[in-house]
Amino acid sequence: MEKIQPYPLPTERQLPKSMADWRPNSSRAALLIHDMQRYFLDFYTADAPPIAQVIDNIYRLLSVARRLHVPVFYTAQPGDMTPQQRGLLHSLWGSGMNGSQEHKQIVPPLTPLENEWVLTKWRYSAFFNSPLLSTLHELKCDQLIVCGVYAHIGCLCTAQEAYSNDIETFFIADALADFSEEKHRLALEIAAETSSVVLSTRQAIDALEH
Repeated sequence: MEKIQPYPLPTERQLPKSMADWRPNSSRAALLIHDMQRYFLDFYTADAPPIAQVIDNIYRLLSVARRLHVPVFYTAQPGDMTPQQRGLLHSLWGSGMNGSQEHKQIVPPLTPLENEWVLTKWRYSAFFNSPLLSTLHELKCDQLIVCGVYAHIGCLCTAQEAYSNDIETFFIADALADFSEEKHRLALEIAAETSSVVLSTRQAIDALEH
């Protein structure tokens, strides 16, 4: 993969209109921080948009979730996947990350706490071969707030699978990043039309706190 060129995050005025009218509720929601590992983020310019602002916005969501006792999930690829484990991912993306902390680490300040769930990520969807769905059911969470990278691939696939399992899903536009502004906007449009309510970080936090 080539370096990702800086691009601006969408403003609230630029968000697509969502088909659904769901609203995040702190007693029903879980937060999913998707693939915020050094390997994936190193394709961005660290101190430039979108990724610097995305990390800040995810941290804002994370801080509110922890304060309100909203369950927090992370996804993280294990690194050093065998050809059998990687399957067809190898055809599109090669061998992927290695097993070093330089690749696998979830970036500060998003480091998981001991009481938070870190799901091993095997395919695009966070639900694939993971306990995410069963754990959401155990926690009586029927809402999922999705943020992280990359918006049009794993984040969108996860949102659509959540919707398919009757989980109200929220796609946080300025807490997601992608390969380009065009792909980012496309992911938001598809999510708004097919699976999710698209919100800004501010809107999501306002809903959770009220």
